[in-house]
Amino acid sequence: MQKDVTITARIESDLSDRLNRLASVQGRSKSWVVGKALKAYLDAELAFVEAVEDGLADMHEGRTIPHEEVVARFQSRFGAAE
Repeated sequence: MQKDVTITARIESDLSDRLNRLASVQGRSKSWVVGKALKAYLDAELAFVEAVEDGLADMHEGRTIPHEEVVARFQSRFGAAE
């Protein structure tokens, strides 16, 4: 089981009001709501960072497709733009 840690953040009052409302409606603590929101945000952002890193590694290794070929494949699959 992971150990919980305490963090402190300064947020705008409107965001605090929304946090309080959501926690109340869900019957959850503010900490639970913030933890879920932070996890979702970090998962999405880190997935993006990893995709960029993978793309850069492909580029550095020469695993690329010329722009003209990408356009041709796109047009072949989806048709020419009107």
